[in-house]
Amino acid sequence: MIPLIIPRSEHPISRSMIDEEALKVLYRLHHHGYLACLVGGSVRDLLLGKVPKDFDIATNAHPHEIHDLFKNSRIIGRRFRLVHIFFKGGKTVEVSTFRSHSEFEENLTEDGQVLRTDSFGTPEEDAFRRDITINGLLYNIADFSIIDYVGGVADLDQQMIRTIGDPDEKFKEDPVRMIRVIRHTARTGFDIEEKTYQAILRHREEIKKCSPSRVRDEFLRELKEGAAAPSFRMMIETGLLFSFFPDLRRALGENAISCQKNRQLLLSFFALLDRLVKVGQPISESILLACFVSVFIRGLPFEHPFLGKRERSHYRTQTIRWAVNHLLNPFSFPKAPKEAAIQVLTAQSNLKFSIQKGVVPKRFRMKKYFKEAVLFFGIEAEATGRKVPPMIRRAVPSSFLPR
Repeated sequence: MIPLIIPRSEHPISRSMIDEEALKVLYRLHHHGYLACLVGGSVRDLLLGKVPKDFDIATNAHPHEIHDLFKNSRIIGRRFRLVHIFFKGGKTVEVSTFRSHSEFEENLTEDGQVLRTDSFGTPEEDAFRRDITINGLLYNIADFSIIDYVGGVADLDQQMIRTIGDPDEKFKEDPVRMIRVIRHTARTGFDIEEKTYQAILRHREEIKKCSPSRVRDEFLRELKEGAAAPSFRMMIETGLLFSFFPDLRRALGENAISCQKNRQLLLSFFALLDRLVKVGQPISESILLACFVSVFIRGLPFEHPFLGKRERSHYRTQTIRWAVNHLLNPFSFPKAPKEAAIQVLTAQSNLKFSIQKGVVPKRFRMKKYFKEAVLFFGIEAEATGRKVPPMIRRAVPSSFLPR
């Protein structure tokens, strides 16, 4: 296939916009006779006028050839080998060899064994193996041109998220691509192309066939990158959220008693978290998980008419623990953030009691989870239209709470 070649004079990407270490890698590969290109999200972000988080590089050099050129490097990966090149200050540049298929498209023998591991390919094959068109662009350091095999430049201009190739085939090969389509739609504010959207509706249940750890990792990326609220909105609209968290139907499904109220609360929670992420405030996984699970917990019974005060407190704690584990255990979430999320959620009753008494006990303020419990309290207060009492704001640094 003849690609669209966009010369330097017709696109805005300048070498001054590219990370210094990435440029060093690109030039060394080029000067030793290899084709070396920026690929994926870095090209997309540069064309959108954004600063890429990472500058990934692809080349026709094989991993051992890359490793021979860079003594400050290490080959990683068992099935699909990559080269990490290390620089002072802890910076790492990842270099891959052009491949002909995704690492999640299995090539198996009749008895189910992997037939081959690395399947090196051409730049065209490497572009076509990617998920969406705007991530299939290459920036060639040899002449500073953009190489477009997949129509990515046109879709950037039209602000469209479209799979590369038939979306039905793409989602059957790797259902996790549906999460990525939604994430990129949320991050860019673009529209999902209609055929791609309809394919998500048809194949959303396929997500259950994926490795739980892969679904978990992609889901956490949804929460961490500052566009969780629009991602959740689309995952609810398409039903994809209920495909891997079916129990959320009781709180967020169309037939749930407080469906719209719970949906709005979830979106409000994560709109606030997105705002904090964008201003650079670190948000722990425990807070993300606590906010996510809290909507599910709201639909559970916490009161028991035949229990005393202490027993009711224990019952509430056990209910929260059950809810967190029930929702998250199928995806192998690490124990530490789950336990911290449980502590944050169970601490809310103590915070409310402290507010009633007018004082926060020192032993409570010294708890390891106290600041995160207060942050959750503040997020929930803003999401539900309540004020955070001054005594709670005084208990933590002023920058810690929203507003």
